[in-house]
Amino acid sequence: MESHHVPMISGPGNNAAAGIAQSQSRAMIAAAARRRDTSHNELYYEEAEHERRVRKRRARLVVAVEEAFTHIKRMQEEEPKKAPGDVMDPREAAQAIFPSMARALQKYLRTTKQQHCHSMESIQQHLAFCITNNMTPKAFLESYLMPGPTLQYGKDHWLGRRWTLISEVSVTSGLKDGSVFLLKCVDFSLVVTSKKIPYIQMSEEYIDPKSHKFVLRLQSETSV
Repeated sequence: MESHHVPMISGPGNNAAAGIAQSQSRAMIAAAARRRDTSHNELYYEEAEHERRVRKRRARLVVAVEEAFTHIKRMQEEEPKKAPGDVMDPREAAQAIFPSMARALQKYLRTTKQQHCHSMESIQQHLAFCITNNMTPKAFLESYLMPGPTLQYGKDHWLGRRWTLISEVSVTSGLKDGSVFLLKCVDFSLVVTSKKIPYIQMSEEYIDPKSHKFVLRLQSETSV
């Protein structure tokens, strides 16, 4: 049998085609790098703008709450001069000052994505509690300015949520160390990993109360 080899002919046309392919490849790499840099810049400026907006709305909220609590303090100072029937209870006082801070609080909660955690009713209840116990504006704001859990349940939301359990093992079997399962609802997914708690052995030791008492003896002759 005869075998035929077809010689490859190298010429100006082939070199030109290879050069065009290399140029196109370099152009594609450069375009991808430009897109990557643009994406980085966009993400940086988006995050910086979000942080600026959070700081701005936080400052407005703090000022609004401090002014509302100053008004409450003024009202408390004027209460002794009022007739007994004109004195407001903490719930009425909270309802009176809440509108002055409600807008700033709602904007801050939306910006920090906490609006689903705090209803207006729960905020007013917390405000009344703080007024009753003579707490400071900082103590009232701690529940909203400090980072909290992603998901919270109120008495009105517990029955309205439906969760699905996803697990590789039977849900009727007992939990073991390292078991992993997933809880899903419409808005959230919760991955749960079970871990063994350490074994702690506790013992009780009785100490006679009389063993650590002392007597203070005063000298009869003392100078006055």
